[in-house]
Amino acid sequence: MNKNIAIKKSDSHEYFDHHEVKFILGDLQATRQLAELLAQYVRIGDILCLKGELGSGKTAFAKAFINNFFDRREEVLSPSFGLVQIFSAPQFVISHYDLYRVKNPEELEEIGLEEAFTHGVTLIEWPEIIGSRLPEDHIELTFDYMGSDEESRIVSITGYGFWQVLLKEIFN
Repeated sequence: MNKNIAIKKSDSHEYFDHHEVKFILGDLQATRQLAELLAQYVRIGDILCLKGELGSGKTAFAKAFINNFFDRREEVLSPSFGLVQIFSAPQFVISHYDLYRVKNPEELEEIGLEEAFTHGVTLIEWPEIIGSRLPEDHIELTFDYMGSDEESRIVSITGYGFWQVLLKEIFN
């Protein structure tokens, strides 16, 4: 693990079907550093599911993650109303979905979600509606508030399939 990262590992667990690591992110800079670290390992077909309450850090992570792939800063907004923003990075296409307003799983076909899984890297805020359509190989980041501290977050990173092995390599 990168020793210069301003995040604190708080826990790690190995389960039959996934690997989970928890961190304390002390501020926005720590969120950026975590995004930068994970961005080093993604490849075409990777899916990052971002979970958490409104304002918990999902979009802040997505902005930092996406901007790792560009020489100039990209304007990354939460795609709540448009549902998806597409970024053509030099290495691959990055699709950033916000499924907060999706009420019916059939709508996922209309917005090209399953196609995005195979054509680039996909970030998904509010992924719960996907259910069993989510491929086995993915990573989930769950952002939680840390008490009354407005800046700090606890993030649980859970890897499934290929990411189960990769998380162990990155963080152990």
